[in-house]
Order: sequence, then structure tokens, then C-alpha cells
Amino acid sequence: MKKSIYKSPEARETLMRLYDKKLASLPVVCESRYIDTLAGSTHVLIAGREDAPPLVLLHGINAGAPLALEAISGLADTHRIYAIDSIGQTTRSAETRLPLADNSLGKWLTDVLNGLHLAKASVIGVSYGAFLANKLVAFSPDRVQKLIYVVPGGLVNGAFGPSIKQLTLPLLRFLFTKKDEDLKRFINTFYSDIKEDDLMFQRTCLLGVNMDYRRPPLLQAADTAAFQGDVYCLTVDDDVFFPGGPATNRCRQLFRNFKEGYVLQNSKHMPSASRYAEIESVIKGWLMR
Repeated sequence: MKKSIYKSPEARETLMRLYDKKLASLPVVCESRYIDTLAGSTHVLIAGREDAPPLVLLHGINAGAPLALEAISGLADTHRIYAIDSIGQTTRSAETRLPLADNSLGKWLTDVLNGLHLAKASVIGVSYGAFLANKLVAFSPDRVQKLIYVVPGGLVNGAFGPSIKQLTLPLLRFLFTKKDEDLKRFINTFYSDIKEDDLMFQRTCLLGVNMDYRRPPLLQAADTAAFQGDVYCLTVDDDVFFPGGPATNRCRQLFRNFKEGYVLQNSKHMPSASRYAEIESVIKGWLMR
């Protein structure tokens, strides 16, 4: 039997409870659908009119579809949003963890699009979801109409020194002490605001999940050679994971149809909810072009 990503049933129960709480708080009605794929069952949240242009949303590491959807829920007024729960993470999809270096993830996402009967869609990749979008672009470039990166992973990595000081050492300290004060010190590096549910989520993930610490490979020119769609990139000015300036520059270098970048000022990797309207407005402008 394949080993679960969860260290205990209690950890899974806690994370699914937080997932459902976030889903229930969304201001849009969501349909829940499961798609059979090569990597197992994949859960998708769907919002918006059936006849609206399709928009695929790929969330950050372990974050789940509801959290990603929360920031852009207003786009359901103009688009049919398909928020995909990533496999191998703390979501309602299969726990399968595929190789990162080959085409497996691109094949999986293509399976999902096929199951949703989407011949082509615009795609938003958030953080780790941007790495997944890279895999889709490399494997099925004709399936992506527009590509929108948000605090994207898979383009550049943060500098080694600051990452060790601001992330690795505080993380190791928390794993040793298990104290909330050390957890707050760690996640304060990338959260603009920290709420009680954020603490519970991070604590449960770090202590109750067999975390996937593999570093995703970066996008290469060969991966984008066949892609014809327009590309946009939204970054923040204080991102310890994926620095915004270098990420936007990589977009310019790799995509012939890179159109525009936008920097969310005074924000860390996880923007506060007060910035969601700004994020949504920028993305809506790009989608409507």
C-alpha cells in the first residue's frame, strides 16, 4: 500500500476542515467535480456561468483551490473558473506525487482538461501553481490561451543566503520547539497578515504531513518554444521565495509574447486579503484584452 502524505488521520481531518471552512466562506457558488486521470482522482471547484470563457486556476503548494479562488472570486462574473486541486498535496485530490523533471505533471493536467472538455483555456498559476502551468505549456502548448503568473515559482529561485536566514533556520527552530512564537517567526517571512487559521494550517502541514521539499526545476527556453499565447506576470516587492524583478525578466526572456508585468507594492509572497481587489482588477484587465 502506498504511504499516505498524512502522518495521521487527525492531521488530514484538520486540514480538510480548514479546506471546507475556506470553501464555505467564498462569495461565489462552487460546483465540486472529480476527474479521473493517470495520477488518480482530481478534484475541481467550478464557478461562473457555463457559457463564459474558461479560466483554469492552479493554486500554491498545499494551499488548495478555495484559497486561490478567494483572491479572484469576482472573476466568476466574467469567466467560468476551474480551480484545480493539485495532486500530492493537502487537497481533495489523489495523494499521488509525480516526478517533477519529466512530462508527468503536464500529462496529468492535460488529462484534467480533457475530463473537463476544455479544448483551450486561459491559465492562472499562483506560486507553485505557476510551475504546474509551466508543465502544461511545455506538454500541451496549444491548450493554453493566455498565461498569467502570480508570485510565480518555476522561473527563478530566491537567493541562497536570505533563504537560509529567513526560511530554513526559523523552520528548523520551529520543528524543534514546536512553539507558536517560532512558527509565527517563520511564516511572517512570507505572510503579509497572519490569522489563526493560517497558524493552524501551517502547524498541521509542517508537523502532520510528509512534506514534499523537492525543488521544482526552472522553466527553460525549449519548454516555451511552441507556445503562442500572451503572457502576463504579477509579482510582489518583498518575495523571499521568488523575487519579482528577476521573475518578470525571465518571462521577457522566455516568452515571445510577454505583454506586461505588475508589481504589488508593500506585499509579501502571501498578500493580505485587503489586496485581493487590486489583484483581481489587474488580472481582469489582462483577461479582457
